[in-house]
Amino acid sequence: MNEKQGDRRVRKTKKALRESLSILMAQKNIRDISVQELSDLADLNRATFYLHYKDIYDMQQHIENEVVKEINAILETHMPLMDNRQPYPMFVALLTYISENAGLCGMLLGKNSSRTFLDKMCVIVEERCLKNWLDRYQAKNLEKELAYFSSYIVYGYVAIIVKWVDSGMTASPETMAEMMGNMGLHGIGFLEGIKEKGGDSAL
Repeated sequence: MNEKQGDRRVRKTKKALRESLSILMAQKNIRDISVQELSDLADLNRATFYLHYKDIYDMQQHIENEVVKEINAILETHMPLMDNRQPYPMFVALLTYISENAGLCGMLLGKNSSRTFLDKMCVIVEERCLKNWLDRYQAKNLEKELAYFSSYIVYGYVAIIVKWVDSGMTASPETMAEMMGNMGLHGIGFLEGIKEKGGDSAL
């Protein structure tokens, strides 16, 4: 087998394992999933699993690191946000990625997921937002206040994304991105805009 064929087989194997793990984690907590159960669902033997991962938790860690890297690349593309422009393009790109990788992201963000992935994402986004705001406002004397504000905004956004994933992502990434941008700019006042449109939020 040449190197290209070997790489293709490895990617296919890991994809089957990831898809199987996402199916199982939609049903139960990761601590209740065995390597044998996962391998059977992926139609692989246990020995194949152990060629790539030490255990289920090691596999989850690898997946988290890969997704964090890809999401970080999205943030890198869209930051820093300049002037008073809404982060709409960044939200669309992020939510589209989640939608296109629904099984994988559902596993990492769903009700049976651990807090580790959410915590990693919050830290990454919060650090980027805080740096962006400090640079924009040149507000060294407001550093503590901006740190609190960035936590408030970022954890709120993450909670919205988790709720969106749990609800089956029925609203489009564009609809969610617009709502998140309006929430960030106007707080609870974003509801006034919906009322003015007759309560049609497209959610």
